[in-house]
Amino acid sequence: MNIAVCGMGRAGKELARKVISEGKINLSMALCRDSSKSAGQDVGELLDMPKQGITIYKLSEAVEKLIEKKVDVVIDFSARETSLKLAAICQEAGVNLVICTTNFSEEEIKYLKNVGTSDRMGLVYAPNLTLGINLLMEFVAKLSKILPEFDFEIVERHRRDKPRVTTTAKLISKAIDRGNTPISSVRTGGYVGVHEVTAASEEERITIEHESFSRQAFAKGALLAAEFVSEKKGFFEMKDVIAALEDKIEKKD
Repeated sequence: MNIAVCGMGRAGKELARKVISEGKINLSMALCRDSSKSAGQDVGELLDMPKQGITIYKLSEAVEKLIEKKVDVVIDFSARETSLKLAAICQEAGVNLVICTTNFSEEEIKYLKNVGTSDRMGLVYAPNLTLGINLLMEFVAKLSKILPEFDFEIVERHRRDKPRVTTTAKLISKAIDRGNTPISSVRTGGYVGVHEVTAASEEERITIEHESFSRQAFAKGALLAAEFVSEKKGFFEMKDVIAALEDKIEKKD
């Protein structure tokens, strides 16, 4: 499978480093905003590694280069505005896409769904990449249905520069489906990401916690999503990736 990465921030670099180090998947190219200083550089230069022969191209060059490099899937760790442009680019090039960015409006998500169902490509919308957080959301959704008398609350912990309430916390609240579940945000130190859900009645309490120790967890989830969508067309979410993984495990058993 040939992949490209868009956005060489913390998570994008972690993904590129993982792919290059493991050598199981081919990182064909990277993409950046036209105004980025990274344009034209070799990916290895940004990773403090030897040059890899992998060029970072501007978005304005993307359609031509994606076709030329025979890219199967682009994994996007950029930002909302760039992601929306990238969706149109991948649609034009007929290249599949995994979007890992967040903070889209409802209208923008609707646009991504339309792009993903255009018969030109496959698109995974994956604001929550780690397997653990997706399983947590499935579990709390079941708890909420089975235990209607329980109260729910969410606590999340992230580094200082994270938004006060993340998309992940909002999606956990949506999974609980009790209106606006109380969310407490802690922003200190070097947390990668912790989400804790407490469900309690007068008689008992259940607490579920998920913590990402490194961005390797995000890179792993992104690659699973890319593998899932590599030969598919349509719009998908991480729950579809998880379901396919569960199905694969059941068939092995």
